[in-house]
Amino acid sequence: MHMRLHTWMFVLLIVAMAASVTPVQAQTGPNNVVSVRFDEKRPPDLLSEEEVERIARLQGETVYTVPSSPVSPDDQTILYTSDETIGFLNIQDGSTVVIDPELFGPFIPLPLLGFSDFAWLDNETLGSVALDLRAFEPEDAFVKLGINRSTLELSVMPLRLPVDTGLVSISPDLNRFLLVLFPEEAAGEEDFSKPVRVRIGHPRPASAIVTDRPVAPAAMQGRIAQAQRQHAVALQRMWMMQEGDETETVAVTPTSLDLLLYTVDQGSRYVTTIDIASALASAVWTPDGNQLAFSIYGLADFEDQRFIFDGALLSEEVYRDVTGNLPPSINPVLQNNNTYVMDTVSGAVQLLQPDKGAAAPPVLFASDWSPDGQVLLVEAWHPARIRGRTHPIYALQFSERLSYRFYDRQLRELGRFENNLFSSAAFASVVGEMVSQDELIFRAARGTDRHVYYYNRRSGEVRNLSNRAGAYYNVFTTNRSRQIVFTHTSFTEPPDIYRMGWDGRGLARLTWVGEELRVFANLRQDPVSFRLPNGQTRVGVLIQPAGAAFPPRNVPIIVWQQGGPGSAMINRWLTNVEDPYALLPSMGLALLVTPVAGRPGYTPAIFNSLADGSNFGAIDIDEQAAIVREMIRRGWTRQGRVGITGCSYGGYFTLQSIVRHPTLYSAANPQCALVDTITEWNRGYASLMPHLMGLPPFTIPQEYQNDSPSYNVSRIRTPVLTFHGTGDFLPIVQNENLHLQLVNRKVPARMVKFFGEGHGLFDDENQLYAAQEQVSWFRQYLR
Repeated sequence: MHMRLHTWMFVLLIVAMAASVTPVQAQTGPNNVVSVRFDEKRPPDLLSEEEVERIARLQGETVYTVPSSPVSPDDQTILYTSDETIGFLNIQDGSTVVIDPELFGPFIPLPLLGFSDFAWLDNETLGSVALDLRAFEPEDAFVKLGINRSTLELSVMPLRLPVDTGLVSISPDLNRFLLVLFPEEAAGEEDFSKPVRVRIGHPRPASAIVTDRPVAPAAMQGRIAQAQRQHAVALQRMWMMQEGDETETVAVTPTSLDLLLYTVDQGSRYVTTIDIASALASAVWTPDGNQLAFSIYGLADFEDQRFIFDGALLSEEVYRDVTGNLPPSINPVLQNNNTYVMDTVSGAVQLLQPDKGAAAPPVLFASDWSPDGQVLLVEAWHPARIRGRTHPIYALQFSERLSYRFYDRQLRELGRFENNLFSSAAFASVVGEMVSQDELIFRAARGTDRHVYYYNRRSGEVRNLSNRAGAYYNVFTTNRSRQIVFTHTSFTEPPDIYRMGWDGRGLARLTWVGEELRVFANLRQDPVSFRLPNGQTRVGVLIQPAGAAFPPRNVPIIVWQQGGPGSAMINRWLTNVEDPYALLPSMGLALLVTPVAGRPGYTPAIFNSLADGSNFGAIDIDEQAAIVREMIRRGWTRQGRVGITGCSYGGYFTLQSIVRHPTLYSAANPQCALVDTITEWNRGYASLMPHLMGLPPFTIPQEYQNDSPSYNVSRIRTPVLTFHGTGDFLPIVQNENLHLQLVNRKVPARMVKFFGEGHGLFDDENQLYAAQEQVSWFRQYLR
């Protein structure tokens, strides 16, 4: 049951009282280590009962509500989903028709499993391919499912795909399918019906992953789990389709395979043959399904797949690529990049390829079609050009920027769109939609905001449609009224659904699910800007209780950095300890979020700068320190009142900051932290440290040691609170050894060891306890 809304004055009073509470210390084991186990009694609370309840509410009551289908043809309705509900939302008046999950019976729409999309089959019927739980054979497992938005009646049509095929993509009318044909398997031969999954990005905490997929309500999770168990073989036929917005692994062809176009009424037609070690980048259809464009690229070192955390190998193409030692002429990402454009009526296929004769040509991925099917939008992913490296780097996670290209049906280029909004192709989460032959609606990161923009390729106009700070997700355009429907969220606002015109006017809120929690948290956010000693500017946001003054005067401020590196620091609602945007300010502690070197939101040069020369371990650390010193100079805070926290790379950032600037920060909370770059190079993720450092540790050993907090503990004076899970792929033993060094040197240090947790905390009770530790630590040392 929700608590009643409080006035802002009452909340400020509670926060002020909370700030004066002396934290209760949980009982610790040897060396100031607190062990938290699932099978034992949890440590006692550190805060008052009222404050624990406040944190529990902040962490437990967020409901993610998102548009989950295109807008209906009459511009009236979308499907919306949340952690609690699925239903139809009238985008004109905000009224809803809730769908009882039991209504779906034995059918699970594939979009709720993370595959394919919902589409309107007519003005009244929303459709998708669905899994039939009644099926005994994989061939009978799929149906074409429709649901009437007015009557909620289901329509079901069996869908039998050709045997020995896997799904690659589905047309919006659900009548055309791009399939992969498996070769006949001879006795004793390898089974080619299963793709090989290859990692292309470094793992991130779950909170750092941004998704635009539908949310499956809790009431359907049991049946979804049943479907995944019962029909695992059928789901393997989702062959080259990426599950949700997965950006860390891709499905790769284990041999050369044929692709087919299958239509319900005409059967199969050969499209092309793709090479071994190929991955699908994208597949886009015209609204009528008459045109299909899909893009393929190559993967390196396919035939010698190693354990994911097995370190760098000098002989691998991946290593040579990320260090800038693989010529473009033999780089498989570029050389095997092909975009196929097919007329699904005539069967004609055209081929679009990069200009491989250019100095550093981008790889090309089909992105969208104009509504009339006359213009094809293509993303160009430009390789990273790092100072001191011989060749451009084509590993997609390190792409320095994206640009757009426009083509007609004959693949004649019509124009290009380049902008610094597209720096860091992989992490800026750029999404574009053609709304006419000349107009594009797209989302991109600038600073901490992920905003919606309008672009006209004929006039060159670029316009920000967003009228508030924050992030815009699940953006869908109307068909005739020139409006968008989207979810908006920010550091101070839980997610809800809105409607707005393409001119940035006429904002209308359609759902109010997060309003009570927003009022309860009672926060404010203010944009901030800092000029660095090198003359560059960094922007960010300061989050405080609503009644706090801005600019602040002599208040405790905690600075935070995202994991990664490279991940965008996006202005959105989160209350976990790894991303305490609304958590710490709701407990009276101001939080500063400022992207620095190596982040999206600025320019490609700034994104690349973290890996330039010997910058890693210093440039972004020192930029953050310069920002802190500027806050002190402005009187916002003072020496002794600045803390720092972050998880994963943010944990590394925290520790390296108190190594390089021993007297600047007065409390630190590293979480799931990388502490040893030499170990990471030798036994960690194969691409990240080689890319950042450029040379191996046996060539530049001192540089690696300088950039590793574990080798520089003697410089640390700041009190350190460490969080780490025993199941983290970043070895907990290294963090334990660092902690023990601090204890032996009499530096105030406390470590909370979460048994069974991995990279970040997933258990709700662990999050609640960790939040108390975090708040108590900063209150104790930032006085």
